[in-house]
Amino acid sequence: MPCYDGRDNNERIVYQNGVNLEPFKYEIHQLQKRNSWLEAGLCAIITELEKKNIANEIISQASKSGLIDLMSFWLHHSKEDETRLAKELHKFSEHEQDVLRKLLNK
Repeated sequence: MPCYDGRDNNERIVYQNGVNLEPFKYEIHQLQKRNSWLEAGLCAIITELEKKNIANEIISQASKSGLIDLMSFWLHHSKEDETRLAKELHKFSEHEQDVLRKLLNK
């Protein structure tokens, strides 16, 4: 069989660790969407717990009960949010940043 040279109209199958992932792309996409949804939900719940000053207590107990380190997740997620928002904030002029701060502090 000749090497793939791109002249034919057949798509090239790309294997990863000897597996053709094409049949699984939809399922992988669905799992990625579900993961994002669950992460957003967990973020929203922990944010509400922080507002009531009980997040650390709840996270600590839940981590013990579920044998999963939720605090590491939360610290990492919070840092990602800070980094993302800092990049967004720097897109604005100093005046626009002041206006945004005033709006957020209302």
